[in-house]
Amino acid sequence: MKLLSESLEDLAAQVKTLEDTAATALEANRAALEERRREVEAAFEPAINELQAAVRDAGATALERWNDTTSSIARQIEAMQAAQVRRLAEREAERAEGSADLAEQDAAAATALAVYCLNVAEFAVVDAALARAEADELAGHRQT
Repeated sequence: MKLLSESLEDLAAQVKTLEDTAATALEANRAALEERRREVEAAFEPAINELQAAVRDAGATALERWNDTTSSIARQIEAMQAAQVRRLAEREAERAEGSADLAEQDAAAATALAVYCLNVAEFAVVDAALARAEADELAGHRQT
Protein backbone atom coordinates (compact mmCIF):
# COMPACT_ATOMS: atom_id res chain seq x y z
CA MET A 1 0.00 0.00 0.00
CA LYS A 2 1.20 3.51 -0.79
CA LEU A 3 2.21 5.92 1.91
CA LEU A 4 -0.28 8.69 2.61
CA SER A 5 2.15 11.30 1.26
CA GLU A 6 2.46 9.39 -2.03
CA SER A 7 -1.32 9.12 -2.33
CA LEU A 8 -1.66 12.86 -1.78
CA GLU A 9 0.96 13.59 -4.46
CA ASP A 10 -0.91 11.31 -6.89
CA LEU A 11 -4.16 13.09 -6.06
CA ALA A 12 -2.61 16.51 -6.68
CA ALA A 13 -1.30 15.33 -10.06
CA GLN A 14 -4.73 13.95 -10.97
CA VAL A 15 -6.41 17.23 -10.03
CA LYS A 16 -3.92 19.11 -12.24
CA THR A 17 -4.73 16.75 -15.13
CA LEU A 18 -8.45 17.36 -14.56
CA GLU A 19 -7.85 21.11 -14.67
CA ASP A 20 -6.03 20.70 -18.00
CA THR A 21 -8.89 18.58 -19.36
CA ALA A 22 -11.43 21.19 -18.28
CA ALA A 23 -9.40 23.89 -20.04
CA THR A 24 -9.36 21.75 -23.19
CA ALA A 25 -13.13 21.31 -22.91
CA LEU A 26 -13.62 25.06 -22.66
CA GLU A 27 -11.49 25.48 -25.79
CA ALA A 28 -13.72 22.87 -27.48
CA ASN A 29 -10.70 21.05 -28.91
CA ARG A 30 -12.56 17.94 -30.03
CA ALA A 31 -9.54 15.88 -31.12
CA ALA A 32 -7.74 16.56 -27.85
CA LEU A 33 -10.87 15.73 -25.87
CA GLU A 34 -11.36 12.43 -27.70
CA GLU A 35 -7.74 11.49 -27.04
CA ARG A 36 -8.09 12.46 -23.37
CA ARG A 37 -11.26 10.37 -23.05
CA ARG A 38 -9.34 7.33 -24.33
CA GLU A 39 -6.57 8.02 -21.80
CA VAL A 40 -9.04 8.38 -18.94
CA GLU A 41 -10.81 5.16 -19.87
CA ALA A 42 -7.47 3.35 -19.97
CA ALA A 43 -6.70 4.67 -16.47
CA PHE A 44 -9.89 3.26 -14.92
CA GLU A 45 -8.58 -0.26 -14.41
CA PRO A 46 -5.22 0.62 -12.80
CA ALA A 47 -6.96 3.15 -10.55
CA ILE A 48 -9.55 0.65 -9.34
CA ASN A 49 -6.82 -1.95 -8.80
CA GLU A 50 -4.89 0.54 -6.66
CA LEU A 51 -8.01 1.38 -4.66
CA GLN A 52 -8.76 -2.31 -4.12
CA ALA A 53 -5.20 -2.94 -2.94
CA ALA A 54 -5.42 -0.05 -0.47
CA VAL A 55 -8.80 -1.21 0.81
CA ARG A 56 -7.65 -4.84 1.17
CA ASP A 57 -4.99 -3.61 3.54
CA ALA A 58 -7.61 -1.70 5.54
CA GLY A 59 -9.64 -4.74 6.60
CA ALA A 60 -12.88 -6.54 5.86
CA THR A 61 -15.31 -3.81 6.93
CA ALA A 62 -13.57 -1.17 4.85
CA LEU A 63 -13.33 -3.58 1.91
CA GLU A 64 -17.08 -4.13 1.86
CA ARG A 65 -17.82 -0.41 2.17
CA TRP A 66 -15.42 0.57 -0.61
CA ASN A 67 -16.47 -2.32 -2.86
CA ASP A 68 -20.04 -1.02 -2.66
CA THR A 69 -18.83 2.47 -3.51
CA THR A 70 -16.67 1.40 -6.44
CA SER A 71 -19.41 -0.85 -7.81
CA SER A 72 -21.82 2.07 -7.76
CA ILE A 73 -19.31 4.33 -9.51
CA ALA A 74 -18.56 1.61 -12.08
CA ARG A 75 -22.27 1.41 -12.93
CA GLN A 76 -22.32 5.18 -13.51
CA ILE A 77 -19.27 4.97 -15.77
CA GLU A 78 -20.86 2.15 -17.75
CA ALA A 79 -24.03 4.20 -18.17
CA MET A 80 -22.03 7.19 -19.42
CA GLN A 81 -20.09 4.97 -21.83
CA ALA A 82 -23.34 3.48 -23.14
CA ALA A 83 -24.71 6.99 -23.63
CA GLN A 84 -21.56 7.87 -25.56
CA VAL A 85 -22.12 4.92 -27.90
CA ARG A 86 -25.73 6.01 -28.42
CA ARG A 87 -24.61 9.58 -29.12
CA LEU A 88 -22.21 8.37 -31.78
CA ALA A 89 -25.08 6.53 -33.46
CA GLU A 90 -27.36 9.56 -33.35
CA ARG A 91 -26.76 12.27 -35.90
CA GLU A 92 -30.00 14.19 -35.80
CA ALA A 93 -29.45 17.68 -34.43
CA GLU A 94 -32.29 17.52 -31.90
CA ARG A 95 -31.18 14.18 -30.51
CA ALA A 96 -27.56 15.31 -30.47
CA GLU A 97 -28.54 18.40 -28.47
CA GLY A 98 -30.43 16.29 -25.94
CA SER A 99 -27.54 13.87 -25.69
CA ALA A 100 -25.13 16.75 -25.14
CA ASP A 101 -27.34 18.09 -22.35
CA LEU A 102 -27.40 14.67 -20.67
CA ALA A 103 -23.63 14.31 -21.03
CA GLU A 104 -23.16 17.72 -19.41
CA GLN A 105 -25.47 16.70 -16.56
CA ASP A 106 -23.44 13.49 -16.09
CA ALA A 107 -20.24 15.55 -16.01
CA ALA A 108 -21.71 17.95 -13.46
CA ALA A 109 -22.84 15.05 -11.26
CA ALA A 110 -19.45 13.32 -11.57
CA THR A 111 -17.72 16.58 -10.66
CA ALA A 112 -19.95 16.98 -7.61
CA LEU A 113 -19.11 13.39 -6.63
CA ALA A 114 -15.40 14.16 -7.06
CA VAL A 115 -15.70 17.18 -4.77
CA TYR A 116 -17.49 15.02 -2.22
CA CYS A 117 -14.80 12.33 -2.51
CA LEU A 118 -12.10 14.98 -2.07
CA ASN A 119 -13.85 16.11 1.10
CA VAL A 120 -13.98 12.50 2.31
CA ALA A 121 -10.30 12.12 1.47
CA GLU A 122 -9.42 15.30 3.36
CA PHE A 123 -11.42 14.11 6.36
CA ALA A 124 -9.57 10.78 6.24
CA VAL A 125 -6.19 12.54 6.02
CA VAL A 126 -7.00 14.74 9.01
CA ASP A 127 -8.35 11.76 10.93
CA ALA A 128 -5.20 9.74 10.15
CA ALA A 129 -2.95 12.59 11.24
CA LEU A 130 -4.86 13.00 14.50
CA ALA A 131 -4.76 9.25 15.14
CA ARG A 132 -1.00 9.22 14.49
CA ALA A 133 -0.50 12.18 16.85
CA GLU A 134 -2.51 10.46 19.57
CA ALA A 135 -0.61 7.20 19.11
CA ASP A 136 2.72 9.05 19.23
CA GLU A 137 1.61 10.94 22.34
CA LEU A 138 0.55 7.75 24.08
CA ALA A 139 3.80 6.04 23.10
CA GLY A 140 5.69 8.99 24.61
CA HIS A 141 3.80 8.71 27.88
CA ARG A 142 4.64 5.02 28.13
CA GLN A 143 8.33 5.70 27.68
CA THR A 144 8.52 8.28 30.47
